Amino acid sequence: MSILYPIVIEKEESGAVSAYVAGLPVYAAADSHPKAERAIRGVLTAFLQAHPGSRSRAQVRVARVSPRQGSKVDIVGVAALVGARRSSLKARASRVNGRLGGRPRKTARKPRVSKSAR
Repeated sequence: MSILYPIVIEKEESGAVSAYVAGLPVYAAADSHPKAERAIRGVLTAFLQAHPGSRSRAQVRVARVSPRQGSKVDIVGVAALVGARRSSLKARASRVNGRLGGRPRKTARKPRVSKSAR
């Protein structure tokens, strides 16, 4: 089973890019995002080799702000970052199914009668 470690990457005012693993004492800095990702990967690998079984206790949540609702702030799960995406092909199929009355219903299969029971 994979273990997930939340990593935060930020660009500083100086132009440097810093990265850290939330909930663990693992930090790295570089001059670009790709270099910061490579650096934090290396530091995390070294930390986990030195401290096997270490786990982050951080819970990652996202603040979603709705400016239309007077800057209402909701705390949501990380999946909200991805959102629901639909390909154009899937959207077209949904429209066609909607015109046909929605998704076809599953019909119950009739039990088969064996030849000996006839």
